[in-house]
Amino acid sequence: MGEREKTTLARVFSFDIKFTGTPKTLFYRRLFGYSSSTKRDLKDGSTKTYTHVAQGLLGTIPHAKLGKSVFAVPKAAAARLEAFFSDPRWQPLELHSFDAILPAELRARAMEAALAGPLVLGRERVRLATEIDELLTAARQGKLPPELAERARHTLRVIEGFIALDWTDGQEFSHRLEPYLTQLRRAI
Repeated sequence: MGEREKTTLARVFSFDIKFTGTPKTLFYRRLFGYSSSTKRDLKDGSTKTYTHVAQGLLGTIPHAKLGKSVFAVPKAAAARLEAFFSDPRWQPLELHSFDAILPAELRARAMEAALAGPLVLGRERVRLATEIDELLTAARQGKLPPELAERARHTLRVIEGFIALDWTDGQEFSHRLEPYLTQLRRAI
């Protein structure tokens, strides 16, 4: 591994879409995710709200927003973004991407934001950190019941995905999360 590869920690993407309407909406939803809600009047006179949540590509990748339509991701995630942007549905699109070295503080904040960010579980959107806390609380009482065990497995997959993209110096993000992951794995 060359010296440049050791220090190149991020891939920056800057894009300018040249289309409007439904394709533009679809593009942003696939990239950033979205939620929508519908209200229905029930027979008893009350109103029920149904919420649909869809995770975007960046919801599964730690990233730092650098400006309007400009963000940086860990180098390990760059291929996923390049594949997304190369989709023919997103043409015409002006895309610029380049390797960059980002300050450690910015990369650490991006990892923290990923942990604090939403996680889509079924049709629900929950905070990842809150989900970990709730599962660990339940795990302290022994083995998790089947429905919580499935949630824990899904949460573990998401966290392991973030850990695989850890771009903090010395992998401190991963080291900090590992004890919690160990507890969850034992409880499943």
